[in-house]
Amino acid sequence: MSIIATEQAISVPPGIRDKTRWLAKTIRDDIVGKVYGPETAIPSERELMLKHEVSRTTVRRAIQLLVNEGVVVRRAGSGTYVRKAENGPRSAGSSSGRVLSLIVPTFSNPLYAEVIDGIERAARGSGCHLITSQSDYQVASENAGLSAMADDPSIRGAIVVPSMVERPVAGALEFVSAGKPLVYLGRWPNDIEADGVRIDYDEAARIAVRHLVELGHHRIAYVEGAPRLEGFSMLPAYRDALASAGIARDRSLVRMRDEPSELAGQNAIEALVAENTAFSAVFVRNDVTAIGIMRGLRNAGLNVPGDVSVVSVNDSVIARSMDPLLTSVNVQPRTLGSLTFRALSDRISGVYNGPSVHLTLRPTLSVYGSTGAPSKLKVRRDS
Repeated sequence: MSIIATEQAISVPPGIRDKTRWLAKTIRDDIVGKVYGPETAIPSERELMLKHEVSRTTVRRAIQLLVNEGVVVRRAGSGTYVRKAENGPRSAGSSSGRVLSLIVPTFSNPLYAEVIDGIERAARGSGCHLITSQSDYQVASENAGLSAMADDPSIRGAIVVPSMVERPVAGALEFVSAGKPLVYLGRWPNDIEADGVRIDYDEAARIAVRHLVELGHHRIAYVEGAPRLEGFSMLPAYRDALASAGIARDRSLVRMRDEPSELAGQNAIEALVAENTAFSAVFVRNDVTAIGIMRGLRNAGLNVPGDVSVVSVNDSVIARSMDPLLTSVNVQPRTLGSLTFRALSDRISGVYNGPSVHLTLRPTLSVYGSTGAPSKLKVRRDS
């Protein structure tokens, strides 16, 4: 007898935006509640469509989500069955056996190493397996990776540092359409149902500039290298912070270079000195670029912080390895990683099935030896 003939229809509650995950949770709850016992068939696609008043596409995606979780198994020509009790189904909060993917732009940046560490520790503590890859800041690479994982039943969810935010890549849309949760790290496009966790980089710039101003600096250079990505440049916030302090904008102090970070830092300093541009402090985009900044200052015979103060962003292991130690804005990379994992884990387990959530962390300043009060003479090297 058809299940529809004997059971009242259970429609999607008002306000639910993700019908796929709602239906998957409803079926999962019925399995946990023994409505469907081990090795018994769940209702057919048509029966689920009628019972819950949803489309066939929604039903298929929900079932695929349960297949990916190991809750049910498809049998060709027969239907979809609950797995044996000894193999699954798992409770909604269980994490055992999950395989998750992480895509970052590069392994060479120490910031991402610390983010990965935070995610990996959280994943390991939850019994998850993490597969990490790098996109090399290439949209095509990110797209191909997500597209392949959308069809891979072993991958339960993904965390991505996107290569662009103008729109989601096609692979991301495929991934989400397959019923798999996606969480963006650092920044996010808007036209996709996905969560995101980021650091407030505008606040990072304000913190850095405010620190230098409070020390007495007014000639503060800004240096940024490649790649320059929307949402990661702090040039606008640097300018706003100067304006808030009543310091006039000086274009000669801004150095945006299309060179790798470390080289960009060194060449920016050499250019400032060669052009006889007066400056007493440098605010630099990240710790890697700061390596070049410090080298360029040493090559010019300038002392840090006696002649020039330097403040950066990230507070990575690099900042804590320089001489002097680099004052840097701490973007909490391990916390960023663990919170991103939690957002993904809550989606996979069904703990949270609501609208997309975007979290923004506030950075803090780690003051070390690279910043101090300005010398009486602003830096200028006359020929």
